[in-house]
Amino acid sequence: MTAVPRPPWDSATGDVPRRRRASGAWPYITPLLVMLGVWIYGPTLATLVLSVLDWNLTGPPAGFVGLDNFARLVREPEFGQAARQTLLYALALLPFSTIVPLVLAIMLWLRPGRASAIYRSLLFVPVMVAPVALAVSWRFLLNPLNGLANKVIGWFGLPAVNWLGDPATALLVIVVVTAARVVAFNMLLYSAALATIDRRTIEAARLEGATSGEVVSFIVAPQLVRTTVLLGLLSIVLAGQWAFTNISVLTQGGPDGVTDNIYYRVYTLGFEFFETGTASAASVLVLAFFGLAALAAAATRRRRGTA
Repeated sequence: MTAVPRPPWDSATGDVPRRRRASGAWPYITPLLVMLGVWIYGPTLATLVLSVLDWNLTGPPAGFVGLDNFARLVREPEFGQAARQTLLYALALLPFSTIVPLVLAIMLWLRPGRASAIYRSLLFVPVMVAPVALAVSWRFLLNPLNGLANKVIGWFGLPAVNWLGDPATALLVIVVVTAARVVAFNMLLYSAALATIDRRTIEAARLEGATSGEVVSFIVAPQLVRTTVLLGLLSIVLAGQWAFTNISVLTQGGPDGVTDNIYYRVYTLGFEFFETGTASAASVLVLAFFGLAALAAAATRRRRGTA
């Protein structure tokens, strides 16, 4: 008499054991883990190692220097200025990543139709254009000798402006050029969030006499709080990276370092001055700062959840 094999699941409930479910998931998550190791954790580990070495990118590392690279960064005034400018970029781009795209998305959502779709497509054009091509176009428009911007203000009798060479205007230009792309992309994200709102709620509120302002304030805006918080956090973390291409093409960190930021400073140290160890140390400091900020945010959220 042969024994009946035991089924790999619970015959009473039909549930597959947890261990079997876990083993069956490995073929699906292994490619992701490999990509994370190759593209994220591998380079991060290499940066940590290089941060304590003396390497000029042209040959093998000269030797172990410990914390000398970090001490040099602390003593370097340009690095401190770049760090302050990075914070300034985050604050300057915050309204353009939350308030402006939110208002545009709500305005287009409240007036559905073909015109709304056309306006949304036109506003999304900066995202479809390559960042370098867009920055080069701005460089021609802001040329101090024959750029279109100076020709336009010349029609009103105003003197020509050296938009990218004047410290008073260079930072503003980088913020505005970067903001155009950020507004377009975040407006699309807000539009996706608005698509989940039931319009019948809006119609019912209007039948009860609610004005457009009341509909936006008490029905629409509260349902976009999570999206707004997410985009605000992304703006604080990624503002310096968003501005990198425009800084590289338009100002190269000048004039007098007013448009520099921490990411462009790392690039300059590593690939222009060939101080790879110092550049790696700067990257580690940036990673440590955002890591501590993420831990603080998680602790605050956990404290509020248990309060």
